[in-house]
Amino acid sequence: MKKIAMLNCLQANDVCGGVACLKAFYARTAGFARYDGEDVQLMGFLRCSTCGKSPEEDRGMMEKLERLVSIGTETVHIGVCAQMNGIKCPTMEKHARWLEEHGIEIIRQTH
Repeated sequence: MKKIAMLNCLQANDVCGGVACLKAFYARTAGFARYDGEDVQLMGFLRCSTCGKSPEEDRGMMEKLERLVSIGTETVHIGVCAQMNGIKCPTMEKHARWLEEHGIEIIRQTH
């Protein structure tokens, strides 16, 4: 069974309840179409902790990322909220690099 997680922007929390991401996950559409017909377990749905810090500078975020590694997460989908007008969030990119360095595949798409 493939283990995945979703990582979304804290600032989007004002308007985002995760509904579109979860709908796409369960319907296997958009970024989750790759799992059509596959047994997938959603291991986590988390938000970044703050803007402008690397994981190493943010103890809470580091704990979240280390937890994803420790439970065997294979892929993390980064929410569409982490891009504005095609520009990737630099903080989220730091988190993505850390995860990739620890063997986790990054997909920059949810719904």
